[in-house]
Parts: sequence; C-alpha cells; structure tokens
Amino acid sequence: MISKPTIHVLLKEEEKTCAKCCKTRNVIERLFTSIPEFQDKIEISYEDVYSEETIKQYGDLIPPVIIIEDRILTEGHVPIMKKLAIDLYNLIES
Repeated sequence: MISKPTIHVLLKEEEKTCAKCCKTRNVIERLFTSIPEFQDKIEISYEDVYSEETIKQYGDLIPPVIIIEDRILTEGHVPIMKKLAIDLYNLIES
C-alpha cells in the first residue's frame, strides 16, 4: 500500500490558539470537506509549532505554518484557499 502524502499544519497549542491559527484550521477543514478527493489521498498532521521536535526539525517559525513535502508553503498568515487547493492537487498528481 502506498502511503499518503502528509501536510503538516503547525499551530499554537490548543489553549494558546491565535485567531490566525483558528482560521487556518477552518480553511483546511472546509477545503477537505468540499473536495473529498483530498480526504482520500492526503493526510493532515496538526502539530504544535513550539514543540521541541518541531523546532528541532524546522527551526523557529511564526504560526500558522503549512508544510508540504518539507517545503514551507505558508508561514505567519492564513493560507489562501484557492492557492492551497492548487498546491494540494499538484501534490496528489505528482
């Protein structure tokens, strides 16, 4: 079985969630709800941007952050849904 590609969504911890982090989570959930193909072919991993593991792997980042295939797609702002959808289509087509 081929493993699904994963997008890493780095946000602040639940109790410290910022408005941009909430909006980012909502954008991703709406996108995956409206395009079922994404649900079938892409994994989403929500992670704490300030965890030791995340900092060790990616360095200090400004939340929210979306990483696809070890490439930082967005950092510090809410992603544009249309651009994110295009990037995700490219991911599943490659």
